[in-house]
Amino acid sequence: MKEIKYTKIGDYEFPNLIIDKKETLGRYGIMRQKYLRENTYPKYKVMKFNNTLYDHLHRVEEEANDLYDQLLNDYKKQRNITESLKEKNQLLWIGEMNNIKNCIEEIIINEMIHV
Repeated sequence: MKEIKYTKIGDYEFPNLIIDKKETLGRYGIMRQKYLRENTYPKYKVMKFNNTLYDHLHRVEEEANDLYDQLLNDYKKQRNITESLKEKNQLLWIGEMNNIKNCIEEIIINEMIHV
């Protein structure tokens, strides 16, 4: 049985937990993993066998999140969506933001996930 080590902070002791990379995949990493497993199974197995799968998935996750943030700012500037619009007409702002979100997610899925 493994011994759990603790760190004392003030009056409390917290366990020293190590998070496994497999548990920290985000949305886009999980989507990429599913795509690889279902559509390119030999490539998926080779990456898993060589221990490069989770590094690849984390890289895709980071790049997808960076692209999402960049495209969100670009689309907001192009469509002139500001906080003042949010204050004046919330329904229009919500509709525009949902349209932007859907466009960005489609771009990410087509360019980064299903490649």
